[in-house]
Amino acid sequence: MSEKMNPDRITLGEVDLNWNDEDVLPAELSRDTEFVFQRMTDETLRAAQTGNGLRVLDVGCGRAIDAASMAKNGGILFGCEPSRVMLRKAQEWVRGGGGRVRLVSSLAEELPFMNNTFTRVVCKGAIDHFQDPQRAVSEMCRVTSAEGKVVISVANFESLSCVLARNLNLLSQRIFGSEIPRPRIWEVPADHTFKFDYPSITALARRHLQVDLIQGVSLLWGFPRWPNALKIIPRSWGLILLRFLDKIASWHPAWSDVLIISGRPLKDLPERERSEKDG
Repeated sequence: MSEKMNPDRITLGEVDLNWNDEDVLPAELSRDTEFVFQRMTDETLRAAQTGNGLRVLDVGCGRAIDAASMAKNGGILFGCEPSRVMLRKAQEWVRGGGGRVRLVSSLAEELPFMNNTFTRVVCKGAIDHFQDPQRAVSEMCRVTSAEGKVVISVANFESLSCVLARNLNLLSQRIFGSEIPRPRIWEVPADHTFKFDYPSITALARRHLQVDLIQGVSLLWGFPRWPNALKIIPRSWGLILLRFLDKIASWHPAWSDVLIISGRPLKDLPERERSEKDG
């Protein structure tokens, strides 16, 4: 599996222990960005089905906002995060009444928990920041009980929006001699270590999980002029359009802006058999 992922490797270096989400998020979110972020959160947490005293681990928990939300829903929450900056923000959020979450400083590739500790493990929007995603998913499965569930969501950098915008940029170069201004939705951000798309994330998941869900969320996020168009039309009309496109994404996940995958860990499948299953 690692060999298959190498062509999509972006960088390799030390983990940034001072990573700060304020350095990557725009000061003002466009309507399509607001929509995709909210839908990603809603559907990731829906897939996790936390609550009723389930032990839940949020891997790469960031500010712990999602972890706190799951805690309020009745889960027993743990959050792990390697960035000291984000851990401080998470602690502030939890102290401020965000919910009871036990926070741990940890890499996803080396989770400091015993086997079968959790009933749910959630990793939302973080796996493409890890140094070794395969090892991270293996660790998630190790700490999840056999009857539990792992839920992963990630941006799709070969979405319909990415493919169309990239081709539009090539056309603009050939006809007008100019490129689409940045930011460009198909360009992988500098703080990402891997570029994931539908084939790569599903292959990774199926190596470690008995997959029960592959869901697409949102369509045309970040396509040139689309955020500007949404500013012009009434907000209610824009929301209708975004929901319609989101429905199409749910029918055709490979086109979607975000992919959500969940499944039970393949604890009893030998490594060699997993490789043959992938091949």
